[in-house]
Amino acid sequence: MSLNWKELELILSELPLEGSYIQKITEHSVSSFTLSLFSRTEKAFLLYIEVSTPYARVCRTDRIRKKDKRMQRFTQYMNAHVVGRKIEKVRQYPYDRAFSMDLRSGENLIKMHIRLYSGPGANIIITDEEDTILELLYRRPGRCEEKGKKLVTEERTSEGERKFSVREYDTETFSEFIDRTSSVESSAERRAELEEKIREKRDKELSILRDRLSRQERRVKETEGFEETKRMADLLSGAIWSVKKGMKSVEIDDWERNAKVSISLDPALSPNENLEKLYQRYRKDRRASEMAAEEAEEIRKEISATEERYKALLESASPEKLRKETEKPSDRRSDDDKKPGVWVSVKGFDIIVGRNAKENDEILRHYTRGSDLWLHTRDFAGGYVIIKAQKGKTVPLPVLLDAASLAIHYSKAKRNGKADLYYTEVKYLRRAKDGKTGLVLPTQERNLSVTLDEKRVKEILG
Repeated sequence: MSLNWKELELILSELPLEGSYIQKITEHSVSSFTLSLFSRTEKAFLLYIEVSTPYARVCRTDRIRKKDKRMQRFTQYMNAHVVGRKIEKVRQYPYDRAFSMDLRSGENLIKMHIRLYSGPGANIIITDEEDTILELLYRRPGRCEEKGKKLVTEERTSEGERKFSVREYDTETFSEFIDRTSSVESSAERRAELEEKIREKRDKELSILRDRLSRQERRVKETEGFEETKRMADLLSGAIWSVKKGMKSVEIDDWERNAKVSISLDPALSPNENLEKLYQRYRKDRRASEMAAEEAEEIRKEISATEERYKALLESASPEKLRKETEKPSDRRSDDDKKPGVWVSVKGFDIIVGRNAKENDEILRHYTRGSDLWLHTRDFAGGYVIIKAQKGKTVPLPVLLDAASLAIHYSKAKRNGKADLYYTEVKYLRRAKDGKTGLVLPTQERNLSVTLDEKRVKEILG
């Protein structure tokens, strides 16, 4: 909880502020700072100030808090105009959680007004001797608190109906007690907030993964009858002599089940073409079923790994690590993301993989430039792989090999475990006249022969 006016009064009486010099100001967040002070009696000491939070306070501290990587406008102003000044006078507003410090440098005097509120009145305001605002932490036009305006301070004449007292403390000074307890309380609250954000991020990632798993399981179910298709094709093969062109179906004895089966035919096709069509359907469904089952198993492992990773993070990570995790973009793209294909990053290079003709075409049309590198497997249908170019950099061989592995992984060469590929810059591709969607003809291509590294592909894909 924040300080009341009596607690602030006690802390200000404990601090050797008057006569001290401000040597350094460190920003920790948009609302918290540490002033490095030097007093002839106390030597060097640190003063911590936090406003606009439930733990708004000023206290002496021994903690070295982490410096914010960014420096806001107000901190820059204080470094230029406050650092080096002597605190000549400290005055608390009557019955209030606010105080001011007169800061002198030679003949020049400025004032720093610090309001330790947690609501909209919270602020740190720098004024001249006539209370004209020179700079302030929060600009509040509705309160006439802007640069160049006159600071209006309404001072209280009494405590009011509510009576305040100083909390019991077991430390040498109340300032030490506030520094210890408020830091623990605010850290716990901030950790709780971070943990909630981590859980939200985890649930979003798991939801996307489970949606993907559901689709693959549905695909497995839709194609699970491929063995029965093969059995029908084998039966038709054994009785092909009885099939004539123009027939819409044929009845064949199923000796294994001691029954007759009816097999639908395309009357426009010859008997052998009908047989080949049935075997093609079997091969297509088998491939689709096996790939969907394999993908489903990988997604199950990914779900388990994601759950374990977030569990370990929530149980043992430091608040700083939790904060960094909340700032990272989600590892998973949602279904709302309209970018086609698979997007990954390898050693600082962005790689895009098209998984079908439609994605290949869309990627080439809308997500590439002439200097980007294009890869594709020779003699096998598959996805296009694009390595996004970086100005002044050539694509390293490890990145090229990883992209080649992705190209094989998303092609019909995957079962062979290796393939020949060609690659060239996007500007050397031309579209085939009247060709299929996404079909391009490369020029100035170079050749590459690569053995698929499935382990590396899995690492790249998460």
